[in-house]
Amino acid sequence: MTINIRIFETGNIRVRPSQMTQPPGNVLLRRFRFLTDRKFTEPIPIFAFLIEHPEGNFMFDLGETPRCVQPGYYDWWQVGHHCVSMNIKPNQGLGEQLKTIGIDPKNDIKAVIISHLHSDHAGGLPDVYGKPEIYTSEAHWNAFKSPFYATLEGANPKAWPEDFQPRFLKPDGPAIGPWTKSYPITSDGKIVAVDTPGHVPGHLSVIIFDEDITFLLVGDAAYSLDLLDKELIDGINTEPLVALESQRKIKEFCRGRDVVVLPSHEYDSVRRLEAKEVYQPK
Repeated sequence: MTINIRIFETGNIRVRPSQMTQPPGNVLLRRFRFLTDRKFTEPIPIFAFLIEHPEGNFMFDLGETPRCVQPGYYDWWQVGHHCVSMNIKPNQGLGEQLKTIGIDPKNDIKAVIISHLHSDHAGGLPDVYGKPEIYTSEAHWNAFKSPFYATLEGANPKAWPEDFQPRFLKPDGPAIGPWTKSYPITSDGKIVAVDTPGHVPGHLSVIIFDEDITFLLVGDAAYSLDLLDKELIDGINTEPLVALESQRKIKEFCRGRDVVVLPSHEYDSVRRLEAKEVYQPK
């Protein structure tokens, strides 16, 4: 049995260097540095992942939407939106890209696992909402179900489907590596989710056990493998030490087997997927 993974680029984004990484420390001071930062990084991609499995098509994250560059898409007071520069073409929406490969986004997707509800990971919700089951962790939804808090923290709940209510993955799977529990997604245990909180509460990563190699889709638990190697966490999360612990668990897992690690915001993920390039933690 072979599992196939495809990566879709739903635009790219330039962020403040202080958003990419800052040392752990006082949360308010880290956010102040971010808000007063006037520099931008080079563009980084916004990826969504299609996992083709014998039980059906699964999505990990949904990327951004072309609607995000339209006036009024974000509330004016959503500060973080003013600190990034988005670039997304009309044909880069997830729904359009799925259709070009013959997949009906509202009918041919079995389930969607959302690492977290930030706009650049859940922007494609309207494209797939309907038949597919949408999953987050319960911990994440408990943190982000308040529209005000979710907006303040980088989500855009006013763009979610009107009756949006995610299902919760059940943590009834076995321990995997450093994780004491897992969230089974397929009945054969080949696709599972694990907890990688810190970037936000309840953040999830997905592990795919293929015939000859393992893939780990880390969402925003690590923006790049270089930052992961150096244990440099993102710069504006509210739980920096929790984020650091998640990175260390990822590295510990990768020391015990051959794993291809695919961050959601690193262009090299495409090459690593094609080459099945195993991550060697430093």
